[in-house]
Amino acid sequence: MTLNPLLLFRTLEHLRWEQLAYRPLRVAQYRLYRSFPQLASRQTQAVPNAAAVSSSTIDTIHRVFADSFTHFNTPLADYERRLYDLENNRFTFLNRSLTLHPLDWNRRYGSHLWNYQLHYFDNAIWCANALTTRREIRAWQACRSLIESWMKQARVGKSDGWDAYPLSLRVVNWIYAYALVAENEDEEFLARWRTSLFQQIRFLHHHLEHHLLANHLLKNAKALVIGGLFFENKDWLSEGEYLLWREFEEQVLPDGGHYERSPMYHAQALADFLECYALLVAFGRSPRSENTESKLRAMAGFLEAMSQPDGGLALFNDSANTEATRPQPLLNAARRIVGWSGEFSPPVFPESGYYLWHSPDKQEKIIVDAGVPSVAYNTAHAHCDLLSYELWLDGRPFIVDPGVHGYDGDKFRAYCRSTRAHNTVMFDHQEQSEIWSTFRMARRATAINAEVRGDTRKWNFRGSFARYDGKVVHERRIHRSANGEWIMADIARQGDVTNATSFIHLHPDVEATKIGRTAILCNYGKQQAVIEPFADDGVAISAQIITGCESPAQEIQGWYFPDFGIAQPSATIQFHYQVGCGDAFGYRIKAASN
Repeated sequence: MTLNPLLLFRTLEHLRWEQLAYRPLRVAQYRLYRSFPQLASRQTQAVPNAAAVSSSTIDTIHRVFADSFTHFNTPLADYERRLYDLENNRFTFLNRSLTLHPLDWNRRYGSHLWNYQLHYFDNAIWCANALTTRREIRAWQACRSLIESWMKQARVGKSDGWDAYPLSLRVVNWIYAYALVAENEDEEFLARWRTSLFQQIRFLHHHLEHHLLANHLLKNAKALVIGGLFFENKDWLSEGEYLLWREFEEQVLPDGGHYERSPMYHAQALADFLECYALLVAFGRSPRSENTESKLRAMAGFLEAMSQPDGGLALFNDSANTEATRPQPLLNAARRIVGWSGEFSPPVFPESGYYLWHSPDKQEKIIVDAGVPSVAYNTAHAHCDLLSYELWLDGRPFIVDPGVHGYDGDKFRAYCRSTRAHNTVMFDHQEQSEIWSTFRMARRATAINAEVRGDTRKWNFRGSFARYDGKVVHERRIHRSANGEWIMADIARQGDVTNATSFIHLHPDVEATKIGRTAILCNYGKQQAVIEPFADDGVAISAQIITGCESPAQEIQGWYFPDFGIAQPSATIQFHYQVGCGDAFGYRIKAASN
């Protein structure tokens, strides 16, 4: 890809000074470490007697983990398969499996993100749990062997495992696992393990991700907090607490949402803050704000609102239904740690930009995205999805956000972020925001307003935004009538437009066929619905259904990505309108007549 200087400038102008200052420093450091690993020896060399851990510290972490961290303590339905894979060096991440014989911790396997997952050592938690709760030793023996090999092999400058992000996740997983198995392990291994942990956290302390900020810096802060508690290291704990609570105040919006506007990353952030809060309280360290618990409860409420009737997440903005971000276990943890009571969530999250309605039995639900793409200085996970929505009918997913398939180098990446991948309107084939590269966004769409009103049977939404170039203002009105009909009405309030394409992404379980010239009949379960376009007099309308198209690349369409690495063909309806500024158009969704 040829770098466009104008796109680069329009992206850089939104960044904070830390990102501009630290990025060249971090890039230079890691490049130097590849050629001169001895430059990192000051942080990675062993320090005699520094890695001591008290028994009371281990007991406290073990107790909090067992009592409060329900998101780590859910039963594993596929335990035997996990055990077989672990004993045979078969690893499955992002729904891609690799058997690694021999396993080289300094080699990159698959994508960058896949390799990061390998270095997280998430398996240490369930293996340690198996030893503690089931007296199952085989899983822990296999995991211990992997830990030993990582400590012997992984080298700064060569291994992705020394990058600050996977390092942060790994040391937390290792500390939890250590607390669980310490009383059943020999001191010789534990001493080596503690020494490695100490070296890694000390290295992290000098390589924090100020050039990325957001969820990356939060993971760094969490590792420093928990590592500082584990080793009773005042420097790490002080730095970690400062960053943790600073990011808490900035990243958690007043309505409880996370400022990256991604339900999946919101779930991750909630887990991070809950774990740190619970451990800090257990060690007698109070949070820096009196409203910490209320904000954590608000985060839980937001997560509950972003949960769908099947227990999965709404898939806006790089969200996927990963094992680590399942809503219910996290909500159970919030109940135990901060007393979240499961109170009814409000229908409006104005700062996050999400607006919702559901029937009293929650079998019918809509979530509309009408907020800014993300926090201004980090739009890595932002999509062109303003005025898009997810809709559940009769307890089933009907119209869905396609989600995310992968990141760097993924063939679906540009599509997942594009306007045509969302249930919104594209005017004159122009994107809502200037997306480019894997994580970049230059000029952005601007949310103008949004409002809702309704009751248990009727609901009205109205919102609008200006396209990144300011040439088009799109307004959408959504109405749910008492008889169950949905009306999605659109208009270009400003701009010299000639055509509009409205995209509707159906869940893979929904079958779609054309009836007549433009109407679409949808079968889902035992139910049928008709989606019927409409427009002002004189506006030409055409309709088509596209399923699972990926060639040529610029025409990728008709896919659903419920989790990383999973691509399911699904029907995408496209209604094409020949419109001008001020022409109203849209579609109705209603039950099919018998």
